[in-house]
Amino acid sequence: MAFRILRRLPFYLVLVCCLLLRTAASGAAPKRDTTINVLDTLRKVLQKEAVTSVETYKTHQVSVQQDALLEALLKNIRSTRDFLKAGIDTNGINRELKDLRAKYNIAVDGILINQGSIQTERNLTTSYKLLHELLSRAQKRNQQAAQIKSKLVTYRNNFDSLGADSRLYMFSKDSAEFMGYMQQLVVAATEVHPIDSTLTAALKHIGLCKMRADLLVYQLQSALEQIDQYERQLSANTFTQEVNYLNNAPLNARPFREILSESWKKEQLILSFYLRNNATLLVVIVLLLGFAVIFLRSLRNKVRNGHIPPEDQKNYLVLKMPVVSAWIVVLSIFQFIFPNPPFIFSAIIWVSTSVCLTILFASYITRYWMVFWVGMWLLFILACADNLVLQASRTERWIMLSLALAGAIWGLVFLLKGRREVLREKAIIYFITYLVIIECLSVLANVYGRYNLSKSLLTSGFISVIVAITFLWTVRLINEALTLASDIFEIPERRLFFINFDVVGKKAPTFLYVFLVIGWFILFARNFYAFKLVTAPILDFLFQQRTLGSYNFSFFNLLAFFGILILSSVVSRIVSFFASDTPNAHGENKPGLGSWLLLIRISIIVLGVLLAFAATGIPLDQAMIVLGALGVGVGFGLQTIVHNLVSGVILAFEKPINVGDMVEVKGKTGTIKNIGFRSSVLESIDGSQITIPNGELLNDHLVNWSKNNALRRSEIVVGVAYDTDLKAAEKLLLTLMQEHPQVVKLPAPLVFVNAFDESAIQLQLYFWTIGVRTPKAVKSQLIMGVQQLFKENGISIPYPQSDLHIFNTPPPEK
Repeated sequence: MAFRILRRLPFYLVLVCCLLLRTAASGAAPKRDTTINVLDTLRKVLQKEAVTSVETYKTHQVSVQQDALLEALLKNIRSTRDFLKAGIDTNGINRELKDLRAKYNIAVDGILINQGSIQTERNLTTSYKLLHELLSRAQKRNQQAAQIKSKLVTYRNNFDSLGADSRLYMFSKDSAEFMGYMQQLVVAATEVHPIDSTLTAALKHIGLCKMRADLLVYQLQSALEQIDQYERQLSANTFTQEVNYLNNAPLNARPFREILSESWKKEQLILSFYLRNNATLLVVIVLLLGFAVIFLRSLRNKVRNGHIPPEDQKNYLVLKMPVVSAWIVVLSIFQFIFPNPPFIFSAIIWVSTSVCLTILFASYITRYWMVFWVGMWLLFILACADNLVLQASRTERWIMLSLALAGAIWGLVFLLKGRREVLREKAIIYFITYLVIIECLSVLANVYGRYNLSKSLLTSGFISVIVAITFLWTVRLINEALTLASDIFEIPERRLFFINFDVVGKKAPTFLYVFLVIGWFILFARNFYAFKLVTAPILDFLFQQRTLGSYNFSFFNLLAFFGILILSSVVSRIVSFFASDTPNAHGENKPGLGSWLLLIRISIIVLGVLLAFAATGIPLDQAMIVLGALGVGVGFGLQTIVHNLVSGVILAFEKPINVGDMVEVKGKTGTIKNIGFRSSVLESIDGSQITIPNGELLNDHLVNWSKNNALRRSEIVVGVAYDTDLKAAEKLLLTLMQEHPQVVKLPAPLVFVNAFDESAIQLQLYFWTIGVRTPKAVKSQLIMGVQQLFKENGISIPYPQSDLHIFNTPPPEK
């Protein structure tokens, strides 16, 4: 505005001057009133221009703001159109919610709907797991619908806020500008209308989806709370009569076939959910099975090549069926990596391992105990099948009674009349005794109407015995494999990942026995709700989120942090321990992983640290900042240690030395036994172990005698008499060295006449040998050969001698 007035000011000044000059030219003196009138006129003109400039400026600003509003409106239209065009799959969400509701009806069958005579612990446990999975899926769909609705509401709010802006409805007084702006409004309205209708319809549909999802989540949460209440009541009334005696008809009985059908639907559903959620762990099991099969087949091939006499091979089960043995060992030990498995999944593992064990027993144990095992295995299969029935019925109670009586009688017969002297595993007697007691208790509980207690005892009895026998034979198979491996694999091999079986030992470690005992107890206790009551508070305490400042954590995350660090350290040490290089039968070291071992250990530690921070929920970028700051501080305070650590990494990459190399450093000669993070271990020739910092190995002059195929030159100095035929002596010595089996042909051995000594002519013998420890032995043999050869050919090796001349001097004359 001021610029516009200043721009026109010269024009008004010229106009005033012209008026004044006109008055002067007329010959009249300019009057004061005339001058004042001129100035007033000029002031009014300027004020009018100022008002006009202000209005023009405001009009321009409004126009700019209107353009910005229209641009924002069009941008919001495009964003909304793109979002809607990408597709809001409300139909997919509705189908998912409908499917979840149908599965919800299956899950609560027999509990909230179609209730039987009583609530059963198996039905409550299975339904609880099913509802928990359904709740997780429903919450995901609910969250997805909420996100879509929030996005649509944001677009709707943008349209409303832009449309309600008063600046959008300020019109210019200029007709041309007004018409142009109206055309822009018409275009914007044309584009907004269809988008607005579509947005309104989408908000309506997604709102209905969100409402259905909210309702389903509420129903699932309510059902879980109701089931938890039922479970607590069952646990409190464990020893209370729940149903009538067997001779009395039950109340509210449901047809047995209908119970079987609904139970099978639930079991199928929970198994499909569990397999889908734990696909990664299933892949891990397959990889472990593959490794175990490769190992056992390699073992069998070594045995067939004559390492063990054929008559002794019959005593090793792992050699007969490596695939079956691998299945038993891997699934028996690693079944515990699956978190909170449903019964049907555990039953599949137990049945498959027991089938494999039956195949092994067929040609190994006596016929008497084979009959016992087959009978017990059939009862175990029937007990597992009965445990899949989720609702109580009178028919099932008679089946349970028959199974419990059969198990007690079967175990008692073999307990009293069993041929214990031919039993391979004597500890089985204790488990048979345990089975008889448990099944008798199950019979009593069933007769007196304690249905849930009876079923838990029935199932746990058979499962515990079968699993215990499987664990005993798992340990036996492991011991057989380790015994054979430690005898056969004298040298760590690449296909077996350089495992050193001499270090591993010939028997399973003690912690494996402890682990299997604890695992057996957990498998037994999981059949009772009391186990959940004991473990639930512990799990809640561990997993409950706590706040410290702005950081949320749980004790489980902290335990996972330290556990992963400790595990990575242990794995690093195990890799170093089991993959260490050992001398073969000839005393020579065979290289294994060598310097790469240090890199593998460093990788394991680094990966462990990253996983530990990820487990606690700390962002890795922040963790790297903290570690970098700590690294700078530690670097200044512990320069020597850091220097040695970096030197160790350089040694691992450049590999000037390897584990098993014969080296000479600081006047010490020995074999490299270990290359660690900070230092390396050198075993000297006299048997002592010397710890050398990695920095000294890298900085000092290092002689590696194991490089270039360990080719080493040695020399022998021998003296011959002055009257010796030197040509003949040279020929004899060359022949002696060339005929020695450990003296290499190339480079060829040499003989030089070195010098005239006081009592002999010195001859120098040069020869090359392969191996770090062979030169001394070869040199000793050649010296003895030279002495024998010279003796046979009349060549003397003179002793150092001096001639003493005595002169008799006459006495002096008197």
